[in-house]
Amino acid sequence: MSDKTSPYIFPFRPFLYLDRPAETSSFGEARTMAAAEFSGWLDRFAPVVDAETGGSIEEAIFSVFINPGVIFGDPAFVAEREAYWLERIAALVAANRPIEMTILGFPYKMPVPLKTNRKLADFGEVVSLARLNRIGEAIAKVYAPGARVHVFTEGPFGAFNGVSRADSDAYFASLEDLQIRFGLNGHLQLHDLNRVIEDNPDFQPAWEETKREIAARRDAGDVKTLDAIRDALPVRFHNLANPGVSEAEIAQAYRRDPEAADLIASIQARAESGVVTYRAFLEARDKIGLLERMVVGALAMTVSPRPGRLGVRPMPLPAQILPYHGVPVLSADGRAMDIVYLWDLRRTGKTYQPVHLAGDGDSAPFAYIEQ
Repeated sequence: MSDKTSPYIFPFRPFLYLDRPAETSSFGEARTMAAAEFSGWLDRFAPVVDAETGGSIEEAIFSVFINPGVIFGDPAFVAEREAYWLERIAALVAANRPIEMTILGFPYKMPVPLKTNRKLADFGEVVSLARLNRIGEAIAKVYAPGARVHVFTEGPFGAFNGVSRADSDAYFASLEDLQIRFGLNGHLQLHDLNRVIEDNPDFQPAWEETKREIAARRDAGDVKTLDAIRDALPVRFHNLANPGVSEAEIAQAYRRDPEAADLIASIQARAESGVVTYRAFLEARDKIGLLERMVVGALAMTVSPRPGRLGVRPMPLPAQILPYHGVPVLSADGRAMDIVYLWDLRRTGKTYQPVHLAGDGDSAPFAYIEQ
């Protein structure tokens, strides 16, 4: 996972082979595996995390978040605020409360056929969820009241990415199913943000109001607002559904081919509108204290590291793409894992074995193994 980060959004990683129209990779005979058969890989890519002992319980808990296998982004964001985090943890310890953490992510599989042909979660999400579960597990080993990571899935973003509520609901249900099948419910709780919003009627008005505020700040040239939009636009541009448009045409637009000018303009307009809506969601969430309302006193984690948030590495190195933006690919020896755009995977010139999960509700492969 690249340590190139943004305080506003997980950065976009460019496609590698948009200039290659023809597929050059080959795919061998598919293999179907039970969930238990993935356990060796899961232990490798979501390894056990141990707290550092010898100091106070607060220091032991804090050490989990600065563990090299956990921390993501500039370590100074966390280390320079050590006193702040120790104070937050100490308050929970003094009250004999579990250490609870919140993080947003896992909206749905991106509606972009160049990225993935799945609609349900796969082994990439399993690994990412397992890594979060390991954080809670590490804390629980040194702190009796335990720990829990609350994952708030970002299904509401489908409204401006062209993803139906039915598809985001199906994706969330697949996360819940995989959490149980892979035994990841010890220190992990999933929350569907679509339902959270429905249960908090003051959020929608705050979201709409914040959209107007951000648009006004943008038009006034506010530097921070413009920086956030700049970082998010490439991500939004490559996340939007384009129904009825072929993969070749989308690739043409993504490489900014002048012959795709009309499609580029359409995607750009929707991306610019969507980025304001996206930013407004995040600001409205904090404005009304939505997550704090759901999990009082929780420590905030993120994959967009910045001061005041605990940056956590969502995938093992060398992965540079979030699991719902691509497909999981394992090395031939099983020692490395990457998330790769499906368009690129089909154009590496290598051979892969598609792997399916027994009982999977999605007919597309659950993972690929390089041969």
